[in-house]
Amino acid sequence: MPSVEEGARWYRNDYWRQYCEEQIGAARGNVHEHALAWLERLVPVPGVLVDVGCGAGALLALCQARGWKGIGFDPSVQAAAYAQARGLEVHAGTFPPCPLADGTADVLTFINVLDHLHDPFAALREARRVLREGGVLYIRVPNGPFHVSLLPVLSAIGLGRLTVFHLYGFGRSAFRHHLPELGFEIIAVQTAPPSQNDPYGESGGSGEGVRAMLKWIDRAGFRLLQSLMLTGKAWGPSIEVVARKCGSTGWNFESKGQG
Repeated sequence: MPSVEEGARWYRNDYWRQYCEEQIGAARGNVHEHALAWLERLVPVPGVLVDVGCGAGALLALCQARGWKGIGFDPSVQAAAYAQARGLEVHAGTFPPCPLADGTADVLTFINVLDHLHDPFAALREARRVLREGGVLYIRVPNGPFHVSLLPVLSAIGLGRLTVFHLYGFGRSAFRHHLPELGFEIIAVQTAPPSQNDPYGESGGSGEGVRAMLKWIDRAGFRLLQSLMLTGKAWGPSIEVVARKCGSTGWNFESKGQG
């Protein structure tokens, strides 16, 4: 586990340089469309959406075009500057702390962010504070148990680096345990649709072909789960969580620990 300072420095200064194409390209356009479609079913009148780890503001731009007030937070100075130049409200800095008042947001999102955070539970507590009563939380993360199971198989053929691990590995059971204890009512925990393209693909060589094949398998597998109505099993490479803020938590993380 990197130190808090080391992690903050890398995301603040280096992440944009290495992964800016993933943030400004169209590879994840369908991910944002899918997330917003979920949210608009639950919050039919556009309100305030807070996107934590918003990057260059792709989701915020989509929200703005659909009548939402989007507010983003990202530790990368370069990403925030890029988004601000597009007329988006993005604050450069970590989350938490958040300068917004209690009950500001109708929706708060962590899209491929929560497992990167040094203290994801503190971020979830802050998210609950910022959300209004009944406000909606949307999370998308790599499926930790899926990648743990896949690692020995891919490592045996020299492709272990294709599994995804950040600071934490969340799975279906983790969310179903922790979110109610943190004061959220779970609406769904399920397999998330794969992104339409691979923003991390290599240019040329055998690696690109392998990644393209795995991407095809990922899409085909998701369609199969959908057709069998098995997305609720959360078996795929990524999972999504939708939950509402409840009235009380009944949980003290400081005294009970993070489990």
